[in-house]
Amino acid sequence: MKKTLLAAALLVATNAQAAVQWQTIHTEHFNVHFSPESADWARSAANELEIVRSKVLKQQNRALDETVDVVVFDPLNAANGFALPVSNKPLMALFTTPPQSDTVISNSSGWQQLLVLHEYIHLVHLAQPTRSHWRQELRDIWDVYDIAHSEIPRWAAEGYATLLESKMTGRGRLFDNYSEAILIEFAQQGALPTYGQLSSTEGGFMAGSMAYLMGVRYLNWLEINYSQQTLDAVWTRMQGVKNREFEEAFTGVFGDSPSKLYRRFVAEYTFQAMSKEQEEQALTSKLWLELDLYASNPALSPNNQQLAVVERDRDGKTQLKVYSTQDNEEASKRFNKQQQALLADDPNDIIDTAPSVFKRKQKHILNQINHAGIQNPQWLNDEVIYFGAFSTEEEGANNRVADIFSWNTQTGDIEKLTNLAGIRRFSITDNGQTLYAEQVRGGYSELVRFDVQTGVSHALFEKDLAVVYDYPVLSPDQQQLAFIKTEFNHNWQLYIQDLHGAKTVAVPMPVGYQYLSQPSWSSDGTSVLFVAGLNGATDIYRYNLADESLHKLTQGQQAVANPLAMLDDSVLYFSIGSDGPDVMQLRVGDNAELVTDFAPNSIAPKLVVDEHTLPDAKVYMQPIGEQTNYDIWQQKATLALGEQYNSASASLFSLSVKGSDLLKQLDWQAGYSIDLHDSALKGAFGQVRYSALPVKINAELFSYDLNAEKQYQTALSAHYVATGGYLSANLPLRFGEFKLEPELAYNYTDYEYADKSLKDNASQWLRAGVKQSWHYDQQVFAIGQEVNARWYTGKAQAKSWQGYDLAAKVFGQAYDVPMYVSYQQQYRDDTHLVIGGFSSSLISAKTHSDIVFSPELPFYSTVGQRYQGYGGGISLEEGMPWLYYKQHQVDSQVYAQSYGLKWQGPFDFGLGPAGLSDLNFDFGLVRVEGDSFEDELRGWLGFYYSL
Repeated sequence: MKKTLLAAALLVATNAQAAVQWQTIHTEHFNVHFSPESADWARSAANELEIVRSKVLKQQNRALDETVDVVVFDPLNAANGFALPVSNKPLMALFTTPPQSDTVISNSSGWQQLLVLHEYIHLVHLAQPTRSHWRQELRDIWDVYDIAHSEIPRWAAEGYATLLESKMTGRGRLFDNYSEAILIEFAQQGALPTYGQLSSTEGGFMAGSMAYLMGVRYLNWLEINYSQQTLDAVWTRMQGVKNREFEEAFTGVFGDSPSKLYRRFVAEYTFQAMSKEQEEQALTSKLWLELDLYASNPALSPNNQQLAVVERDRDGKTQLKVYSTQDNEEASKRFNKQQQALLADDPNDIIDTAPSVFKRKQKHILNQINHAGIQNPQWLNDEVIYFGAFSTEEEGANNRVADIFSWNTQTGDIEKLTNLAGIRRFSITDNGQTLYAEQVRGGYSELVRFDVQTGVSHALFEKDLAVVYDYPVLSPDQQQLAFIKTEFNHNWQLYIQDLHGAKTVAVPMPVGYQYLSQPSWSSDGTSVLFVAGLNGATDIYRYNLADESLHKLTQGQQAVANPLAMLDDSVLYFSIGSDGPDVMQLRVGDNAELVTDFAPNSIAPKLVVDEHTLPDAKVYMQPIGEQTNYDIWQQKATLALGEQYNSASASLFSLSVKGSDLLKQLDWQAGYSIDLHDSALKGAFGQVRYSALPVKINAELFSYDLNAEKQYQTALSAHYVATGGYLSANLPLRFGEFKLEPELAYNYTDYEYADKSLKDNASQWLRAGVKQSWHYDQQVFAIGQEVNARWYTGKAQAKSWQGYDLAAKVFGQAYDVPMYVSYQQQYRDDTHLVIGGFSSSLISAKTHSDIVFSPELPFYSTVGQRYQGYGGGISLEEGMPWLYYKQHQVDSQVYAQSYGLKWQGPFDFGLGPAGLSDLNFDFGLVRVEGDSFEDELRGWLGFYYSL
């Protein structure tokens, strides 16, 4: 559930800072913050939160004394959520879009209940105050230490929340047939994760899910084989007066390390999986297409000659691939020719065994564009595919919203068909002008008839927060619609709707079923295939409409998904293994088993019921607590530290108090910085940022003492105290991938010189500027550009001056190698520019127009009226350090050049504790060469806060 935690949090920030009036519901123990479209969901969640808290208190004998902030919103149009276990500022974020049927989080009494319980358990589990007085005092004043103190292995954190999610609802991932079927396949293939892999988010197929799926089963095994109290003792020991890491806390109560006991658990789990395999009958299907790692949503073209599949590799590259359904005779001939050549060279050689099937020809490939994803392809005809991808709201919240696009496989043309529609899965009718779709906004899932031309949707049923729809699939004659639906406390149920009448048929399900997904029609429209799960396995079923019979086509031999009927009556389907899904072909023949025992209804049984079990999920519409406008003055502050070592200039230590409201609409920082080497730079600063309006306001006050002669490297003589202030207003605008940000800024500074022969003076300037950027990313290549242009008018030493700054960059990626070239020019007519120095909390480029910051050079390395910088760089991959070159010219003369490694990046969580946002990291190791100083290797390393 936390695959995109940082990205989602940043979307929270842009959402929260939009020009919408957020509201807050104040209950006894929670403050629930929400935007208007999520009002119904938030009201129900506020009630659910109090119910969950009371039940968790009884079950855990723990609760949080601090009021918990809860953010309710929908930034990704997808199911997710997260918790920040800060002991004095606990936070939960709840995403309103419910999960789809074929996910590992679909088995729940209700999405809201599952999410609230899971995230609250995180807080109760990890945000408990420590019993060490001094450590808790430090946690109370320092956010970064607080969040680091609660760190435990990811598998333990997610596994425990998932364990309680299952034990307290009787549903959840511990009891999920779909998850169990996949893990059994992993075990039978000897591919269950090692202990070292258990917490990983990268690597093999489903690596990021194993912390939840294997973590919960391991912890459940520990409770069964030892006791619930023994496991609970680990968490108690971690908050002791004695400071213990997880490994020590665990080993002290279990007597063995978590890795050793995990190996025993895996051995037992694998034994059970292998025993199951021994009892299974042989499956008659055969490999039809081998895929690479992640694959989803296969779709056959109308003529059955092409198969579209969405695939994603280990690097996250997503492609929509179209394969021929014909056997690859050319590949077979090439293979045989190669083997014959081997024998011709060496008659005694042993040739390769032919693969069971040769990779089918790839006819077309579509790369995802601008990280928008590709989902749920559907064929309009044999040439055009409709598919889902995400758009970004250009005004206000900047949420990602699911939309529909078309792709002509013959011409390569891509067309956007909907605009911020919130459509996930869909079927096409009326020659592409109408979609039957599931549409999600504000937490409501609706089954709609969507007019592509007008953008208007008509709901087929009354909307209800308790109901979720999925997989609307039209019959071949477009007269009937198959879809699946779930409601609170029910399993998913398959229905067939007559589109020209009121008749709706509920398809009978096998008794004891729990998982249900992925319906598809036979080519003649007489039957519907689907996947259902029971007893830890998933199987393919076929429902015949004419005689209302149900047949089971597989017997639990594989974890199956996405059955598709071909024209020859065979069935293509995904078989999910440890290397990801592959496409298998099943010829049904006489192997179909008639199902005669049916589930009486879709009500889901709870597999655990005791005094701690939550009540049935429901939508709570009654008001609770007090509802007010969101209050930005509910500020929380933290200690903030910064340290920057720069071998050219200074070693700057910064100490400040930093604060913000939860949604970061109002941020501030006040502190002091000092050079620990020789006080070359020291001073105080204060910063404020207001972001609740479309126009963003920044203000700063500063007073610093700069003595250039005390720096590590030789520089011009300059020693003065600068005291002043800065005010700016920015208006960020977005038009797709084109961004524009006009700016107006003012600075006033008094200079007091240590050399009394120099007259003290005041300086002021007014700046008008604009930033512009654009990018286009198609994975195999990317290109973009940035321009920052500023014009100045100012006055210094009783003289007026004017000037400009211009910075331009072109960047991109080719063959997975990021690269850029850049150009920078700054000019002042009747004043000078100071070359060198580094940005910090005390001094920054936006507030000081007279400094050309270059960390490889000391402050006052030289001065001039015109500066020009030429540079470029390459990197191994995105996010890695740059290997770069830069040339510095001052007044048209080459002053210096530098080359080496550098990296700079912000960390901005986007909401919650002030100490987790606005943090900047800077690193460099470069060689600097010039005629006016000795050539040498210089470096810098630091982190600091700046608004």
